[in-house]
Amino acid sequence: MPYSSTKTKTHKHKKQNLDFFHPISLSELNATARFLDRIDTKYILSFNQLEELLPLFAKEFYILQIANHRIFSYDNVYMDTDDLMFYYQHERWVKPRMKVRSRCYVESNLSFFEIKHKANGITRKFRYQRDAGDHGKMTKSAKRFFSGVYQTLCDKNPPEIQPVMRTNYNRITLVHMHSAERITIDFNIETTSLIGKNIKQVNMGDVVILESKSSKKRGPSWEIMKKFKIRSAKGCSKYALGVAYSWLADAFLHFLPTMKKIEKISSPQITSLKELPKIKCPNK
Repeated sequence: MPYSSTKTKTHKHKKQNLDFFHPISLSELNATARFLDRIDTKYILSFNQLEELLPLFAKEFYILQIANHRIFSYDNVYMDTDDLMFYYQHERWVKPRMKVRSRCYVESNLSFFEIKHKANGITRKFRYQRDAGDHGKMTKSAKRFFSGVYQTLCDKNPPEIQPVMRTNYNRITLVHMHSAERITIDFNIETTSLIGKNIKQVNMGDVVILESKSSKKRGPSWEIMKKFKIRSAKGCSKYALGVAYSWLADAFLHFLPTMKKIEKISSPQITSLKELPKIKCPNK
């Protein structure tokens, strides 16, 4: 039987049989590939391309398995200022730059508040575990944590931030058998705007975002992607793409090449919602 998440959406291409991968547990993954400072390399591809890549990855990578799950559901809420300061840092390619989010791991019902900081090609992550009921909220503890990290990194007082964008997707996580490289494969990607007059939900269809996280610029996956002539892509932030497709920003030039790639694979479906969906860890 194909492995799947209980929250995984049905799709004619997305019922993957992942039995040819050898599993790795979460504790083993943390022991072999636990690094919060890393070099990230992203790729945009179609689900058909992913189906061709998976057997090659299975020869060199383990797959994360928790209980009977090999596909997991993620619920993220991104925070930003009223004028979308963090978004425009990315759009204008400002260095260093930052992203702030609340993340819920749906199957395990765990929530973390996270800050990602990128400088000199290195991504650093700061996070703490929070109560699942606080997911998506700027609580007092979240404000204190953000303030402390921001002042340390930026040497100035933090701005006021609020929930701006929600992203939901399914993820497969791979870990290399002999190195510290980790790969995340995201699909069934949806974004929902949380500000503005019109609430927009964007479904990215057959688009897959594959990301290599490694201590080296070229991890083992680089050779596999090179063989299939799949080049790395910039401007692949799901948060930023959600902002651009929802028309929350007046500039998205930096993301246009990625948006063109996405639209060649699958034209995003944009839906207007009458009201905001409730934000919480779905299992709570």
